[in-house]
Amino acid sequence: MELLAGSRIALTPRPLRRREAALEVAMLGHCPGRVRVERLLALPGALDEIRSVGFGVAVDALINGTLSQLYHLPIPLYSSAEFHDIFPDAAVAKTEYVSLLAGAQAWLAQSVDDFFANGGEKLWLVQIPEAELQAAFLPADNTVIHDTETLRGLACILVIPSVAVVTMPDLERLQIPPRMSDIPRVRLENPDPRFMPCSQDLDDDHRERRYPTELPAMPQPRPSAELLKGILRAIVRYRPDMQCLFSLPLSYSGEQGSPVIDPAAILTVENLRDGSSGHTLRHIQFLYPYLRGPRFLLRSPVGLVAGQQAAVAWEKGPWHSMAARTMVTDAVPYPVTPLAQSLHLREQPGIGMVQIRSGKVSLDDERLVVPALPPADYKERRDIDRYNGFRSAEVMRFLGFLRRQLRTLGEVLVFNVDYRDPRPRLMLHDFFRRLHKQGALRGALPDDAYVITESQPQPGAMLFEIMVAPAFPIDRLYLTFANQNGEWQAEVKNV
Repeated sequence: MELLAGSRIALTPRPLRRREAALEVAMLGHCPGRVRVERLLALPGALDEIRSVGFGVAVDALINGTLSQLYHLPIPLYSSAEFHDIFPDAAVAKTEYVSLLAGAQAWLAQSVDDFFANGGEKLWLVQIPEAELQAAFLPADNTVIHDTETLRGLACILVIPSVAVVTMPDLERLQIPPRMSDIPRVRLENPDPRFMPCSQDLDDDHRERRYPTELPAMPQPRPSAELLKGILRAIVRYRPDMQCLFSLPLSYSGEQGSPVIDPAAILTVENLRDGSSGHTLRHIQFLYPYLRGPRFLLRSPVGLVAGQQAAVAWEKGPWHSMAARTMVTDAVPYPVTPLAQSLHLREQPGIGMVQIRSGKVSLDDERLVVPALPPADYKERRDIDRYNGFRSAEVMRFLGFLRRQLRTLGEVLVFNVDYRDPRPRLMLHDFFRRLHKQGALRGALPDDAYVITESQPQPGAMLFEIMVAPAFPIDRLYLTFANQNGEWQAEVKNV
């Protein structure tokens, strides 16, 4: 406190109170180099949030100086500056895993920058040890979800009830084969010999950074089925309201002379989709291709997409899509994907394609492999094509938003309201009416948008069964012009 004007004015400066983020995102990855724990300890608000999600023992160990690493500890960040303050070398330090395409730097730092540059508000960051490779991103075999000391990788995020989207950029980096060749560069004809000063740089920069034979032995990527099943198993069991953004890996095509999307990964996704647990793929939003820019060889697009999702959720609501919005980046999609192939991948198996048009990078559609609905909502598996309109990630985010909101409401009511009190039903009606007014639910009237049924399964208990009709995303508009007896008529059909 500072006293001014002869102690008649007392000035007590306080930081601006942060607003509640509309969409909280988690990011797991590598942070090579220095870790300045003292900078994290200088953020008391962050320490309080870490305690609130169950990691109080780790916070006490950090304060007491008995814990010097931040592995498997969720850290709330509100800007990329906070990240670079705690991990000052993460963007430039060399990583243990090196490949021709992915380079020798971690992808996490760039993904954090992309997230906040594109409108992200709050990010939970988890540092993963490099030595444990892909296994460190998945929950350990001895995981006990209510014991935070056993949590590793993705499991550290599952206990944070507010997280809606999780990304793992460095897991994607480890899935880039170490010796995969780049697109061959075009050699220019040698110029005519002439006198040049010694200060002139004559390097044509044609040689790549390393030849495949110069790389040390590196571990090969893990099978996509193994990673996807591990991610889905944890999310479906503990957090069915959560989504994962994941870029599919690459393989080299000798026919095209370029890296392409891995056919084995596509086959894995299709086999999972057609299996008995195919409906669980609605929890993963696949992306392709990667990004390349003047500052890096290759990067994941998950930071851009997650940032735009958070921005749209704040501006319009989590039921709106960020597709076709310009993403803030100086990179371009890599490798170049022909339009026909992009359209095919978008439809089958169902991948969100990063594209560039007029120099602006965007996502063509927030596509899912399967509809964002529980399997009980499919009348028959062979009738699944009728629900293609629900193969949209924004529908899945909205349903996850409903789960979190209703769970929070239930946790409050169970300790404060008698089961005979009519207020819970009134609160539910008010909540869904507001959603209908904001465009999250479809129907001419609120009664067409939702149905709430109340019952008492046993004495002293109340049960609400809620059915909603999410706003149907428009994938295509079909305009039909017909000439009948010299008069033109137009018909618009949503598909």
